[in-house]
Amino acid sequence: MFVLAIVLTVLLLLETLPSAIAGLTRARAGLTRLDQLTRLGLLEGRNLPVATTLGGLHLVGSAAVIAGLWVPAVGVAAGALEAAIFGWVLSRQLAHGDRGRALGAYLLFTAMALAVLIVNALR
Repeated sequence: MFVLAIVLTVLLLLETLPSAIAGLTRARAGLTRLDQLTRLGLLEGRNLPVATTLGGLHLVGSAAVIAGLWVPAVGVAAGALEAAIFGWVLSRQLAHGDRGRALGAYLLFTAMALAVLIVNALR
């Protein structure tokens, strides 16, 4: 079970760490992608604190996912945090009528976060 937790943690970190960096630095590419998904007007300068907040939450979640390898309860909390973030993005997509392939990435990320939560809960 520990090996599975490591594999899932690494896979989740491959998404959360770049998202944290993009949000905290307000990198143009990250803002563009987040704006396409959420339609918050980030590229027009509106709602920029949301990008920074999401970056900070992803950073906290990433650190907690790593700590969860040693303290499974922390991993459960981290999985829940990341699932909530990805679920929020999915809800924004659905609210704006996205369907099909457009939802694929964030469905996968949400599932990965939930898998981290479940594996750590079982440990």
